Amino acid sequence: MERGGLAETKLNGRILALFIAGFLAGLALIYVGQESLVGNADFLDSFSVGRMGVLDIDKPMLFFYSMKERFSPAILLIALTLAGVGSIAVSVYLIWAGFCAGTILSVLSIRYGIRGILIFTGGIFPQILLLAPAYLLLFRWCQGFQERMRTARYPGNAAGKHAGLSAVRAGTLIFILGMLLTGCLVESYVNPIFLQKIFHFF
Repeated sequence: MERGGLAETKLNGRILALFIAGFLAGLALIYVGQESLVGNADFLDSFSVGRMGVLDIDKPMLFFYSMKERFSPAILLIALTLAGVGSIAVSVYLIWAGFCAGTILSVLSIRYGIRGILIFTGGIFPQILLLAPAYLLLFRWCQGFQERMRTARYPGNAAGKHAGLSAVRAGTLIFILGMLLTGCLVESYVNPIFLQKIFHFF
């Protein structure tokens, strides 16, 4: 139990470190190239952000878009894990996700100050409460699959004989995908209401 807890703590630390590394890289890129990337660009300018507050959102269409955006990386990570490169795939995804978050938050904060931070928060809440744990569970699943496959390579290892079957853990995957689906529903039907309330104060 102690070994399992230590391994889980190390995995969580690694996941956090990779995300933060990407996040800081995104912050650095924007702040170093602030004039060319923000001052002379239309990315998240007042016109595009202002439109977000007055758009009449088609929630069913947003739901299908959200599903594509959330399930595509999840399915890709699962496929790459089954192919034996799950750890690398998870690492790349975490750095990229952190980089995107750092970039968007930097641009919003430079353009709008505290309002930009509120817009960023409004854009990810409350679906982040479901999506973040779902992806965290998926990252752990990917790592666990690879560890079991590594164990299965050793002949005579009783635990390795059924490693492939136990690693798949279809029930865990269904639960993770269910969390992602629920997160997409919240993102499509609850988040727009929350975000428009934030824009109402601006």
